[in-house]
Amino acid sequence: MAVSPHILDVTTTGFTTEVLDRSSTVPVLVDFWATWCGPCRALGPILEKLAIEFGGGFVLAKIDTDKETALAQQFQIRSIPTVMLFRDGQSVAGFPGALPEGQIRRFLEQHGVTAGGTITWSDDPVERLSQIRVALTEHPERDALKLDLAIALVATSAFDEAGPMLDALPAHLFSDARVVRARAKISLHRLLLDDRFPTVAPGVHAVLAGHVEAGVDQLLDALREQKQQENSPAKIALVEVTHLLDDEEQVRALRRRMAAVLF
Repeated sequence: MAVSPHILDVTTTGFTTEVLDRSSTVPVLVDFWATWCGPCRALGPILEKLAIEFGGGFVLAKIDTDKETALAQQFQIRSIPTVMLFRDGQSVAGFPGALPEGQIRRFLEQHGVTAGGTITWSDDPVERLSQIRVALTEHPERDALKLDLAIALVATSAFDEAGPMLDALPAHLFSDARVVRARAKISLHRLLLDDRFPTVAPGVHAVLAGHVEAGVDQLLDALREQKQQENSPAKIALVEVTHLLDDEEQVRALRRRMAAVLF
């Protein structure tokens, strides 16, 4: 049973609310464990200690894989313990096994998780951007806030400011899934402004509007016509789409379709 407001016992029913939705305002560290697992019993107290110590800097969500088999299958948990870090409804990092406390601290630091209370941003993109600017002024040392600001800038289409912000992030954040998606979104928008790429505009527009399947189909049609070009506009756009997608199976499927056209 959880002993802190920052530690949750999560079930399949509550996963969307307690992990995915919650991770839009605070990082959520998910611990997949089982009562019979020795390494789990070693890791659990360390994670709980850090969750309490960080005081709302992240939420620890504990999932008993024996009871919540559907979640274990959904996230392809093949060994336990397995820990996954969620931000903005997506798994952005993780590690298998029972790491020592020092390594877990470094993992949290590398992914911008810092001690402090939970910050709840506004749902309105413009107001959220303003809130983050104020928070970053008060805490300029927090890399996580710098990343939040860059993402908020992308959400408000302030790409000229967002690009340099992303470029200035510390090296350990470059592979963060949110950074990869933000860079891809900026690149796709820039393709729309480039007069050299008129043939990909309809597909890119569709992807950015959320009609990914239709947009990908249009871009693949363009790729068939441009397949003899070494750096065809359609290929460039499709590569950025693979970076924009957050579902690995979708990414693999798109790469297979691109290969079928090119080879």
